[in-house]
Amino acid sequence: MVQILGANPFVTARGVEQQLGIAYNTVMRAIRQLEKQAIVKEVSGAKRDRVYCAWKLLDILEEPAATQTAENF
Repeated sequence: MVQILGANPFVTARGVEQQLGIAYNTVMRAIRQLEKQAIVKEVSGAKRDRVYCAWKLLDILEEPAATQTAENF
């Protein structure tokens, strides 16, 4: 699941189920564990087809890239 979050910090349980080929209940157990550790957060507010986001990862991906001059090499 980490690979999926690295490619896109927004996921659904059904999407992870299809991409990894594992049972929905297994995916939901993993998502609950990630929620407990504050790695993902439910962001859709929906009762079905909930969307989860890895906020900290999203923050890192949105950070401007640090630039270095050729003198620093």
